[in-house]
Amino acid sequence: MNLADAIAATRSYIDANWEKTFRNSREETAKEISLPRPHTVPSTDPCMWLFFYWDTYFTNLGLIRQGRFDQALNNAENIIYVLDRFGFAPNISVKIALNRSQIPVSAVLFQEIYAHSRDQAWLARAYAALVKEYAFWMALRLAPNGLATCGNFADPVTLANFYEVIKHRLGDIPADPVARLRYLHHKMAECEVWDFNPRFDQRAADFNPVDTNAILYQFETIAGNFARELGMAEAESVWRDRAARRRALVDQYLWHEDKGFYFDYDWANRRPGRVVSAAPYFALWSGICSDAQAAALARNLPLVERPHGVMACAEGSNNSINTYQWDAPNAWPPHQTAAIIGLLRHGYKADARRIAEKYVLTCARNLATTGQLWEKYNALTGRIDVADEYKMPQMMGWTAGGCIHAIEVLESA
Repeated sequence: MNLADAIAATRSYIDANWEKTFRNSREETAKEISLPRPHTVPSTDPCMWLFFYWDTYFTNLGLIRQGRFDQALNNAENIIYVLDRFGFAPNISVKIALNRSQIPVSAVLFQEIYAHSRDQAWLARAYAALVKEYAFWMALRLAPNGLATCGNFADPVTLANFYEVIKHRLGDIPADPVARLRYLHHKMAECEVWDFNPRFDQRAADFNPVDTNAILYQFETIAGNFARELGMAEAESVWRDRAARRRALVDQYLWHEDKGFYFDYDWANRRPGRVVSAAPYFALWSGICSDAQAAALARNLPLVERPHGVMACAEGSNNSINTYQWDAPNAWPPHQTAAIIGLLRHGYKADARRIAEKYVLTCARNLATTGQLWEKYNALTGRIDVADEYKMPQMMGWTAGGCIHAIEVLESA
């Protein structure tokens, strides 16, 4: 399949199928959170009816680029609503998720909306919501070293219920009740980053994740830009100081000059994590990298880039008995998008185009053979023979959004 045909077929399929993933919110129930606007869902599979927080940023990339700004705005309004209501964005629009969030992409999502609308009244509402979300991260997800960690505030009953949700996905859940609750606490914390993955040695709440902290730096930078746009000079200065402090802490704890790479940090044991992952490319995207760090990350792409995309983690990362879906050989949409945007940001256009082309061709080939886009792909084979914890759903959502963004990169040369 040549690239031009791949682009045409994939774009046509996505444009024809977007509306199958638009949902009117159902009524508030004991289980579900009602949302004020129609929302997008990641898949037409009934098990994925719900609104997913960080997926929505990547979905919106495609919606905006295919002329569906109204739905992208609906998604943003739903995020403002949950931030106003709860003070944070739960990772899924269900009440059992009201103990955890996700990588906080609200600021960059709002930036995309404002760049399109230039509506300052809307920006003021969005900015106020960001202030609330930032307070959540600083009050409830701050490790002793000053960087963000991941966590949850689930009680033992909720953790026990979480066991029923995930027991079929993990093979090493302890039998001892106390050890089990501790394990489940860390696994629920892991849901604020990637669920599930080998990066945190089963102790996610003890780590400073690279991607979470990089996106919080981006959050602080964008919030400062919004404050300037709204004529709030004093607030802008506060945000700039916050971003500068985070950059210094990320350099101190997460950056490894000798390896030219970022690693998660085990703050509880004061040692770096061991896993090579795609998380550093969120740092490349965020703007936290110096020119020299960006050059090192571009050189080190072979650590996670494979023939058909960027893998979640390098081979051999998993030292448990579990099969993790956020691990080799899987290539997920946000990893491709983060790498592409980050490389472009720092002038590595040929690298960005290479990854964009891999992703578009992988999506198109599998669309041609299966009639569907998919949640993730095998970065080694280019097929859907992935490492799974559950039956992989067909996908629109962030797969479609990431693919449309990649197409734009390829066509902008």
